[in-house]
Amino acid sequence: MMIKPPHIAFSALALALLLDYWFPQFRFIFGSYRHIGVLIFILGLSMTFTSFYLFKKNKTPIMPGQKPIFVVMSGPYTFTRNPMYLGVATALTGVAVYIGNLLAFISPLIFFTATNFFFVPREEKLLESIFGKKYLDYKKKVRRWI
Repeated sequence: MMIKPPHIAFSALALALLLDYWFPQFRFIFGSYRHIGVLIFILGLSMTFTSFYLFKKNKTPIMPGQKPIFVVMSGPYTFTRNPMYLGVATALTGVAVYIGNLLAFISPLIFFTATNFFFVPREEKLLESIFGKKYLDYKKKVRRWI
């Protein structure tokens, strides 16, 4: 079984919660300031689910490793080539803010690093091989992240 981004995301979420439990002395965000994390979390999930919807609407697979049949370039894909991953990293950042523990911020960093160095390069090569110039032109116009 290949590890996929959702596995990394849920593992990173569990890690954030465990680090807060094991090291409560690193909490630095208190009171109502923590609720900013809820807004960040909702923003991240909204971006992720909007991206899922666009993939479903265009009948192209969501999971990495599956052969895409369409390049989505609308919605959040107009300002980032990876809104699903960016949305998950943002949601994990929201959780870290809500938890308020400095160590919880390791969680979105792990997710971002794993996707940026292991998944995105493979996905981009696949898209280039399938869609050629169309995808290369899109890459020139839209940044990988933000």
